[in-house]
Amino acid sequence: MRKHFVVTVALLFLIPFVGAFHPQHNTAGDYDQEAVRKRLDGMIAASADGVLMLSFSRCPFCMKAKSILRSKGAAFKVVELDTDVDGKGIRAEMANTIGRTSVPAIWIGGKFIGGCNDGPSDFNGLVKLDETGKLNAMLGAVSAI
Repeated sequence: MRKHFVVTVALLFLIPFVGAFHPQHNTAGDYDQEAVRKRLDGMIAASADGVLMLSFSRCPFCMKAKSILRSKGAAFKVVELDTDVDGKGIRAEMANTIGRTSVPAIWIGGKFIGGCNDGPSDFNGLVKLDETGKLNAMLGAVSAI
């Protein structure tokens, strides 16, 4: 009897959380999808002539990426998703655009280069671009340095 009670209580506790694991669950809450999508597309388009980083203000990988760019004297635009009014929506729309929601998400010259330590195989993220010497060339090509 006690075992049945424990299982029942455990199930009652877990039921509200089951929806969170459903692939269609939207953790961003309600947002104007069209307006947020347009804003994200606009930011990415503007990065064709510069550098865009979608970030969280206290994320260690974001801080490292910003530090690398600052050490090069690079001009870059940062959108802190944890404080931006559209942050949760932008993050949700990132999944549709680049197939991921992790930060930092960095574009240079309109190309998604990934995050700090990871990204598409052409770039593999900011650290790898810096280690291979390609970062300076990319930043120079968009007059960021």
